[in-house]
Amino acid sequence: MSYTHAAASDVESVMDPDYGGMWFLRDALATDELGVTILELEPGARGKEHDHADDGQEEVYVCVRGVVDVDFDGGGDDGGETVSLATNEAVRVSADQTRQLQNRGDEAAKLVLVGTAVE
Repeated sequence: MSYTHAAASDVESVMDPDYGGMWFLRDALATDELGVTILELEPGARGKEHDHADDGQEEVYVCVRGVVDVDFDGGGDDGGETVSLATNEAVRVSADQTRQLQNRGDEAAKLVLVGTAVE
């Protein structure tokens, strides 16, 4: 049997704990092509607006607790679009799509982010 086991506690969070936590598990899991991240966002917290046009990474965001908004192209107020994810909902995001995660709710949200480069 060949497998690798990892937990968020095995790696350092790359996010200020006041905003939640973000744990990249790719190295801990020793994956070649697949990135796995656990993200916790406190109420009012948001991730960095970004895309993956340079590295071609397609991503899937799965909300496992709470509610989180995914703003595309700046969100609805800036001419883009916002998709709200509740617990057990997911969204796939293409590499060239600009996105930003935000917790506009009153409770902490937790997500699993999965990404891989599409050729």
